[in-house]
Amino acid sequence: MKAIRFSFLFIGIMSFFSISLFSQGYRISLSVPDLPAKDVILAHRLGLKFYTDDTVKTDEKGKAVFEASKPLPGGMYQLVFPDKKFVEFFVDTNQVFSVFTKLGAPTDSLVFTGSTENTRFLDWQRKLTKNRSRISQIQARIKQGNLSSDSSQLLNSELKQIQTTNSHLWDSAIHDLAGTLPGKFIQGLKPVTIPESLGKQGDKSSQAKQYQYLKDHFFDGIDFTDERLLNTPLIETKLDQYFKQIVTPIIDSISADAKRVIEKTKGHKNMYQFVVQYLFNLYSEPEIMGTDAVYVYIAENYYLTGQAPWIDSTNLRGISSRVNELKPLLIGKEVPRLAGLVTNENQPIEFINIKSKYLILYFWSPDCSFCKESTPKFILEYPDLKQMGAEVMAINTRTDKATWSQFITDHKLNWINVFSPENIKEIIEKFQAFSTPTVYVLDESRHIIAKSISFDQIKPFLTRYIADHK
Repeated sequence: MKAIRFSFLFIGIMSFFSISLFSQGYRISLSVPDLPAKDVILAHRLGLKFYTDDTVKTDEKGKAVFEASKPLPGGMYQLVFPDKKFVEFFVDTNQVFSVFTKLGAPTDSLVFTGSTENTRFLDWQRKLTKNRSRISQIQARIKQGNLSSDSSQLLNSELKQIQTTNSHLWDSAIHDLAGTLPGKFIQGLKPVTIPESLGKQGDKSSQAKQYQYLKDHFFDGIDFTDERLLNTPLIETKLDQYFKQIVTPIIDSISADAKRVIEKTKGHKNMYQFVVQYLFNLYSEPEIMGTDAVYVYIAENYYLTGQAPWIDSTNLRGISSRVNELKPLLIGKEVPRLAGLVTNENQPIEFINIKSKYLILYFWSPDCSFCKESTPKFILEYPDLKQMGAEVMAINTRTDKATWSQFITDHKLNWINVFSPENIKEIIEKFQAFSTPTVYVLDESRHIIAKSISFDQIKPFLTRYIADHK
C-alpha cells in the first residue's frame, strides 16, 4: 500500500512538474473543420507589419497545435489560412488556449476557449463593428435627403443612442479588460472626447481650442512604458494619424511635436527606438514640401548625438552626409551661390544680380523626356509669372551646347537660359538636382520659399504666397 501511495505521489509530482515546465511556454490549439491537411501560419505583428513565427499542417479533421517550451512575446498575432484568410488575436500572460473557426467565415465563426481576454475583446469588436455599420447606414440615409420631419427625428435619435452605446462599449471594455494587453490596446485606440465646454464642433471660434485639446490629449490613452504594444498596430497607427493628419505642417511645430512624443518613450529602449525610427523614416522622403527639415532635426538631435545606439558608424556617416546636403537647401535658407554660369551667348551671369521680386531656378536638360514635355508648357506660364514679379533662370544640367541651343530656338525659350560647361557637376550636387526638372522658388532676398514642385504648381504657389505676404 505504501508503495502504491508513493507511486501516486511520484506521478502527481511529475505531472505537476511537467505542467509547470509547459506553463513557461505556449500551446495554441486550432480547429478549422473545413480546412483538412493544409498549412496554417502563425505570425506576429510589429506595428503594421507581420512576421512568420511557425507553420503547422492541420490533420484530416482540420486540427493543429502551435506549441513551444519558450513563451511568445506579448502582442497581436494572426493565424493565416490559404487564400489570405486569417484570424487575429492577442497573446498575453495566458498562452495556453484554443481557437475554433471556419474557413468560410473566419471572423464570424471565431471562438476562443481558455482565453477570457480574447473572448471579451472579440465581443467588444463585434458589437462596435455592428454599431458602426448602422451609423454609416443612418448617415447615408440622412445625406440622401427626402426625409419627413418624423423620419429625420427618428434617425437622428437612433444615431445619438448608438453613439452613446458606443461610448459605453469603450468604457466597459477598458474596465473589464483592465491590466490586460487587449485592455491597453482598446484604451489606446479610444478616440479623444472633446469637452462640451470648448464649444460646439462646428463653431469656428471654438475650433482652435478644440484642435489644441485634441493635440494635447491625443496620446493620453497610450501606455508608452508597455513595449508589448509595439507588437500591435496601436503605436504605428496613432503615430500615422497624429503626424499625417493632425499636426500642422509647420516645421517648428512638427519638430516640437516629434520631440514631445519621443520624450514619452525615454527609458524604454524598444519603444524609444521604434518611435525615433518611425519619425526619421517618415521625414526622410517627406510628402509635404519643406518637412525634410524635420529629418535634419531628428538626425542632429538623436542620431548624430549618439542617442541612436542601433545605428552603426557606416550608416551614421551616411546620415551626416545627407544632413550636410540638405541643410543649405531647407525652406527659409539663403540659396547657395551658383558659380560659372554663362548664357547661350557665352555671356557670364551672376544670378544674385538678377533684379526681380521672385526668382525661379528651373534645372532641366533637353535630353530629359519629362523636360521635353514640361518645358514647352512651362514657357507658356512665363508671361503671367513676369507679371507677378518673377523671373525664371533655366539651368541646363548638360554640357552639350548645340542640342540645348537648338531646343531654346525651337521652343522660343525667352527666359534667362544658362549653363555651366566647367562647373555643372558641382551645381547639380549643391542643389541636389540629380533628377530633372528640379525647381526652387526664391524671394527677393534670395531665400528659398518653395522647392521640389512641378512647373504647373509654381503659379498657384506664388499666388497664395503673394496673398499671404501682402
